[in-house]
Order: sequence, then C-alpha cells, then structure tokens
Amino acid sequence: MEALLLGDTAMAEVNLNVRDYSKDPFGRYKTDGEGNGEEYRIDYLVPELKKGNSLIIDLDGINDEYGSSFLVEAFANLIRKEGFKYEEIKCRVKFRSKNTDWLEEIDYYLDEVKKENQGRILLNNG
Repeated sequence: MEALLLGDTAMAEVNLNVRDYSKDPFGRYKTDGEGNGEEYRIDYLVPELKKGNSLIIDLDGINDEYGSSFLVEAFANLIRKEGFKYEEIKCRVKFRSKNTDWLEEIDYYLDEVKKENQGRILLNNG
C-alpha cells in the first residue's frame, strides 16, 4: 500500500485482486451465491473508496471469464447505486489485466452509466 498526500489527508493506493475474493466471480446479487458482484462492490470496493483510497484492481487469476452481470454490478454500479461520479471512478479506480477484452468491457459499462446519467440530466433540465 502506497500513501499519497492530498492536502492534509493521506490517501492510500490499495491493490485488490479479484482472485482473492473469488476464483469464480459470478452473478449479480448476493442471492446468486458466492462470488457475486454486489457483495464485491459493497464489502470490498465501497469501504476503500469511502476512506478516500484509490484502487488498483487486478482482474487476472480467475478460473474462467467474467460475466457481464458481475462486472456491471461490481463496477458500473459504483456510479449507479453508490453515488460515486463517473469522473471519480475513472480517476480513483484502475483496472489491471492481461486480457484487454475485460478492460474494454468494464470501460464500456462505465461509459453506459455515464450516458444514462447525462440523459437524466437532459430530461430534468429540458
């Protein structure tokens, strides 16, 4: 863990390996069973982000592929359900993987939430 100083606050850069949470990340909700995206978001990502930490999330080392349900629930829903801003997530959460498809897929889901939010702003101001 590396400390970064911003003003008077020390922020840490926290490395999280999805494989340490589950070798088989699967499903959207806690009701889907072990390794779900909702639990990963709520129990692992949100507490670190609320402390002001930045995250480096290593996606490698799992047994198979990521399903869209896990990726959306864990990462895109940091914006949709937890109230973090798109720009904040893009700045404070970095993803690492040898599989560029996973990285592109996460970016796609984050961009989709950004578009949804922009659409809501236009509707509310229109």
